Amino acid sequence: MFSRTVEFLTTALDWAAERQKILTHNIANVDTPGYKRMELDFPQVLAERLSLARTHPLHLPGTDRTAGGAWHGRWSARVDRNDVDLDVESVRLAQNTLYYQSVAQRLTGKFQNLRKAIEGR
Repeated sequence: MFSRTVEFLTTALDWAAERQKILTHNIANVDTPGYKRMELDFPQVLAERLSLARTHPLHLPGTDRTAGGAWHGRWSARVDRNDVDLDVESVRLAQNTLYYQSVAQRLTGKFQNLRKAIEGR
């Protein structure tokens, strides 16, 4: 009866909410000596919550995201070894807010369509 779209959208909302906490934590610690910024990787969270299996021999195998992972530049040019850049974190926070709002609107639209179907309009 329901597609998995709602499940994917709620997972995306959960990720965005958790990322919002992490980004605000980074901003709050912009002046903390030795603090290293944190990040939340969406593909990793998605893989943990949704099990994807190779069910047919012609399916392409998945890639190992841990091998040769992206370098996030954990170095710091600051004397106190803090690697948080307030401008960068502010942009990430704004992007995450827009992402959350767009996913929430899409989820709202799904429920509005379901309501219309139930009411028979």
